[in-house]
Amino acid sequence: MHKNLWWQAFLIAVFLIVLWYSGTALYRTYNYSRLTAKTTPTSIKWDVLELSDDEFVMEGNYTFEVKGKTFEGNTPLKNSIYKNRWAVEEDLPKMDKVKWGVWYNPSNPDYSSLQKKFPVKECLSAVFMWVLFLYFLWLGFYVSKFRT
Repeated sequence: MHKNLWWQAFLIAVFLIVLWYSGTALYRTYNYSRLTAKTTPTSIKWDVLELSDDEFVMEGNYTFEVKGKTFEGNTPLKNSIYKNRWAVEEDLPKMDKVKWGVWYNPSNPDYSSLQKKFPVKECLSAVFMWVLFLYFLWLGFYVSKFRT
């Protein structure tokens, strides 16, 4: 391995970033895998959720029943971000026409969502970061072979 202290510090920094990306991907994949049962909501009320001054999304507040017990949940639809509030309010009536399903965890129905989306971006980013780290690790060994 390359003995340069700066190179080793760089590798440690890259490894910590790899761990962060991997942890994020694992956490989101775990949350995705928990949503295994699906039912229809008894009611959905749509609101506007302000993420920042110029980012707005729709948020669905819903109720659903599992084994005779009623549960509540809310899901912000972050896949379509709007730049102003009135654009979201204009699209809210369209959401009532969509047939929604509620995904939930059968062992804990309090954990639910209107969307079940696999975290492709996070997983691909983690894989890319691992490849990049392994490349830098290989590069350190490769360079040290010619320095001795």
